[in-house]
Amino acid sequence: MNPNASVLWQKNPALAWREIDEATVIISPNDSVMHELNDTGSFLWKNIDGYRTAADLAALLAESYKVTPDVALTDTQSLLDEMSSRKLLVPAPATGGGSR
Repeated sequence: MNPNASVLWQKNPALAWREIDEATVIISPNDSVMHELNDTGSFLWKNIDGYRTAADLAALLAESYKVTPDVALTDTQSLLDEMSSRKLLVPAPATGGGSR
């Protein structure tokens, strides 16, 4: 099992983002880098709230995109790992999540 599977993720509060059509554009102000998420990435981004684990997000993805739970979990974990490595996501505080 991935050690990050039970992490509650939240969006990095230092970022700015905007939804444009079906895509989400995220700006990292510290390094002036722009990240564009596709439809699936945007769906996950909208649902990352500091209260959901990868498994929770994958269940939403499987339901909305009609993919198997295993595929949804693999894809979700991969995207969360990528966003975390780019500092777009940070672990939510242990007190039970980020701000809503």
